[in-house]
Amino acid sequence: MCEAMMVMNAGNVNRKRLRSDEADGCFAMQRKTFVNQQMMDRQDTEKMKQIQAKTLSLLFQGAKKQSQTGAASIDGVKESLASVRLLGGGEVEYDLKSASGWLEKKPDRKCRLCDRMSMVHADCTNCNLELCEHCGVNCGYCPDKICLNCVRLFHCESHDKPCCEQCKMFAR
Repeated sequence: MCEAMMVMNAGNVNRKRLRSDEADGCFAMQRKTFVNQQMMDRQDTEKMKQIQAKTLSLLFQGAKKQSQTGAASIDGVKESLASVRLLGGGEVEYDLKSASGWLEKKPDRKCRLCDRMSMVHADCTNCNLELCEHCGVNCGYCPDKICLNCVRLFHCESHDKPCCEQCKMFAR
């Protein structure tokens, strides 16, 4: 019987990890690190040159398209908003000579601030939030538009004569 046990144990190999020699003193901290393809590409100079060339080509293509089509339309919108005066409560006043395009304009989308359909979409000069004819008014001293929240927050003289932060420095 003992011989049978020895024969069975002879085929078994000890698969346990042997302890490292404690006298070596090599207990260095081991850490797991995450390495992805982007980190590997950063080390490769050829790959970085390809990425830079592609970025520059896309940048110049976009600049060409913008110079051909977009620059005039952006300036036209800003210029037409200067001739529109917001009175608050959904009332709009505009100069008929310079803003004739506003006569037939209909509300096209909802305002992000008050969630009402509106036709005027501008930015508040104080807080840079979008405003419309319902939630914004013009400054009483300049053509800039400010939201009603800023009128309340910055304690303007009255709701009838609102004042933006830039004009407030010089008004008093």
